[in-house]
Amino acid sequence: MNIKVDRNLFLSELYYLQGVAATKQVIPILSHLLIETGPGRITMRATDLDLTITTECEADVREAGSICLPARKLMEIVKSLPQAGIEIKANDLFQATITCAPSRFRLNGLGADNFPELQQYSGEFAEVPADIFSRFIPRVMHAVGQEGSRYTLNGAKLEISGERIRMVATDGHRLALVEHEGRFNESLDVIVPKKTLSELAKLCADGEETMQIGKTDNHIHFKLGKREIVSRLLAGVYPDYSAVLPTENHNRFTIDRDLIFPAVKRVALMADDKQHAIKLEIGEGELHISSQTSEIGEAGETVPVDYSGEKITAGFNAGYLNDFFSAVEEDEILFEFKSGETQTQLSTTTAFLDRCVAVVMPMRF
Repeated sequence: MNIKVDRNLFLSELYYLQGVAATKQVIPILSHLLIETGPGRITMRATDLDLTITTECEADVREAGSICLPARKLMEIVKSLPQAGIEIKANDLFQATITCAPSRFRLNGLGADNFPELQQYSGEFAEVPADIFSRFIPRVMHAVGQEGSRYTLNGAKLEISGERIRMVATDGHRLALVEHEGRFNESLDVIVPKKTLSELAKLCADGEETMQIGKTDNHIHFKLGKREIVSRLLAGVYPDYSAVLPTENHNRFTIDRDLIFPAVKRVALMADDKQHAIKLEIGEGELHISSQTSEIGEAGETVPVDYSGEKITAGFNAGYLNDFFSAVEEDEILFEFKSGETQTQLSTTTAFLDRCVAVVMPMRF
């Protein structure tokens, strides 16, 4: 193999592969990425067996071939090189010579035959604007679970119907939901792992194109331009999240995000390090936020709200509230309560008319 590539184009595609090709792998080939030549381009792929990312880069292909190179070390080398063309030559011993201006490296690799095969898909694709995922994923990621015993909670539920796309995540203590109404050509109902969501967010961050989504029995395929993500799906039955969404939270108020977010962060400084508990006392025209720890001290802050309902006192994990405040960007947040002992709903409507909801379970003091 003998190729010449632009340093910046090559580096930008290597960036998308780094999150999959971990350095400390039980199987050595999984810390490498596969480079294969094609007409006027190279194809690059990384995998951890559960998640595979493929991308392309324009190249001057002087001699066809393929090789697997250590992903992290290749990235470090390319980042260090000057703004110039990079030539890569690979010999029959799977050694790659990398030359750029005055710099020259020899990097030991592995044969392409050792690299795991890609899961193929040939069915119909659902088509969704990529910017929907770039908005959805940050708004639900904070609620994805991390428990080994409740495996299905370690991902987000993605539902696509003819008229709506919805993403839901819960860890059993809180729930995040975001949805958008529109017209979609295919239906889908899957559980996408958290790591896949992280890589998908990177893929969609700059994408203004249409994302193509295909599903097999155990895998899901996301295609955006020259890049593709193939992920194993989480198996099992996702909890009935509709049973958690409150329907009788008639006590409500709207508050500026820039008002309550810093107030909660300040009061949380004096909360217990383990439970991060703060108290919200909602009364006529005001919201009082407080926390106390016997070993440290206490804190309190009062902010005005347009509220005239019954007095409500509720305890919350401050981290759960702050995660939602961090995930949204809108100016106003709607709080809805039934009482201080039942789940509270926070919501906002985005500029794109997405409905964004968080449900947080209260804490007992």
